[in-house]
Amino acid sequence: MNSLFTIVSGIRFDEPWWLLLLPLAVAGSAVYRLFWRKNRPGVLFPSVSKLRSSGFAALSLFSKFPEWLHWLVLVLIVLALSGPSAPFPPSSRDTVGIDIMIALDVSDSMNTPDFGGKSRFAGARTAAMRFIDNRPADRIGLVVFSGGSFTRCPLTLDHEVLGRLAETVSPGFFDEPGTAIGTAILTATNRLKASSSKEKALVLITDGENNAGEVTPETAARLAANHGIRIYTVFAGKEARAFENTSNTALNRKGRSELETVARISGGRMFSAGDVFGLMKSFRDIDRLEKTRLKGRMPSRTMELYPWLLLSALCLLLAEQALSATRFIRIP
Repeated sequence: MNSLFTIVSGIRFDEPWWLLLLPLAVAGSAVYRLFWRKNRPGVLFPSVSKLRSSGFAALSLFSKFPEWLHWLVLVLIVLALSGPSAPFPPSSRDTVGIDIMIALDVSDSMNTPDFGGKSRFAGARTAAMRFIDNRPADRIGLVVFSGGSFTRCPLTLDHEVLGRLAETVSPGFFDEPGTAIGTAILTATNRLKASSSKEKALVLITDGENNAGEVTPETAARLAANHGIRIYTVFAGKEARAFENTSNTALNRKGRSELETVARISGGRMFSAGDVFGLMKSFRDIDRLEKTRLKGRMPSRTMELYPWLLLSALCLLLAEQALSATRFIRIP
């Protein structure tokens, strides 16, 4: 309903002066009825009642139906001459998707079951798959990382295959301990920089700070930004309280600070999730941000309406001629 209202309210006419023919046509019809048609010669036909009883009579309500069709044809032709066009609403097939890599932390700490009985990894993977399902027009790939990083799935539109590959990874996927955030960003960047898409994004989910790899997250983020890649970082883990463990509090703060810096450098945003619902909300926010950005970049398109008006006019004209020669035939 909203799409129909958008189309109707957005109709434009390239040659609106043709619309002046409509009131002229009404005036011509009035003159025709008052003078020429009223006084035109005719032939008396005997026993008209017999014709009516034989089925030639039309109901009074529909007796003018062919004439209505005649005038409707005229209106459609005038509207076609005025060059109407309407905004063309994009469909899911028309929408140009973006390329997104998801970098998922598979270090041992992601096994921590502090997400309502679920591990941080299980919650992050569930939220990521929900995000993927909501973006059918996008090519999406998966990078997993701990002390090293690995492209588990390259960019693809086959999200079913992506989901199956995501199901095969878990914490401990690598023998290398640690969390190499910078290396993960570089791996995803290498995949995205070869893409021809104008819109590229990386979603990175982790619960810790960078403590492995030879590249810092800040350096990797600058390289990603140079290739037009926005990075959305998600910190997956409950915030440690100061009185519980001072070292955990410091690690959490450092990890969050690194993720905030990475997001800021690349033009993305940082999110923090302490449970599954927080992860779901983070991914919904990322989904909305990217869809809003893409919608703003999509060029406006219009649909020319005159071919449809002319086709409708032709169909109605044929119907008017057929009805006038059969069911609604007039005998002078």
